[in-house]
Parts: sequence; C-alpha cells; structure tokens
Amino acid sequence: MQTAEYAAPAKSGGHNSGRTNYLLKVLEPQQTTPVERTAAELEDAARRSKEYSRLKMRQHRAWQAGLSAKLKLKQAALEALPPHLRAEAAKPDLALFPLNRQIWRETPATESGRGASGAAAARASRTRNIGTKRR
Repeated sequence: MQTAEYAAPAKSGGHNSGRTNYLLKVLEPQQTTPVERTAAELEDAARRSKEYSRLKMRQHRAWQAGLSAKLKLKQAALEALPPHLRAEAAKPDLALFPLNRQIWRETPATESGRGASGAAAARASRTRNIGTKRR
C-alpha cells in the first residue's frame, strides 16, 4: 500500500478504514526504559566523545589549512602572470558547466563487452557510474 494513501482525505462516505488513526499511532513516541549507566561507563563515554571531537576538529583545521594554501597559491599564480593577462584571469568564469561531460567510471569500458547488443551493453555500463544513485 502506498504511503500517500494513509494520509488521503476521507472519501464521500466518511470512512477511511482507520488509516489516519494508524498513521497517528505509528507517529506516537514509544515508551522506552531508561538505561542505567555506571560512573565508569559515563566517564568512558565522555572521554571518547571528547577524543572524537578533537579528531574532527583536527580534520576540519587540516581542511581549512589546505583550502587556505590553495587560495594563496591561486593568488601567487595570478601575481606571476603578465599584467595584460592578469586582468582577464581575475575575472570570474560564469559559464555554465557542460551537461554532456563524460562521467568517470569505476572501470574503463571494454570493446569486447559491446558485442551484438551494443545499446544494451552501453545502457548496462552507465548504471555503475560514480556519483549517480543508479547502483
């Protein structure tokens, strides 16, 4: 049964066979029992949480440093250009990204894989493109 049918408005007879009530019941929070933790478990969880936070902050700072280095290199490259090219290079490129670009695949296409059914093989090879949701 489709999800949209659960929340569909009642038909002319006013009968929706409990779908709305079922949906409301599913959305109600369930009763859970609190988990008792010892002081050692809480300390360990806090220690691991801080360690994870430090790791993520180190990764973030490394990413920031890499981005900063790339921007400095870009500025240095612009400064190294002759003056007549520097003005043109400093302009932002507002051209649209080409929509018909080649997408890298996990493995290169093989000619032997494209036998008599070339269209079917081509269609099958596109289903494993990296960056798509058609896996």
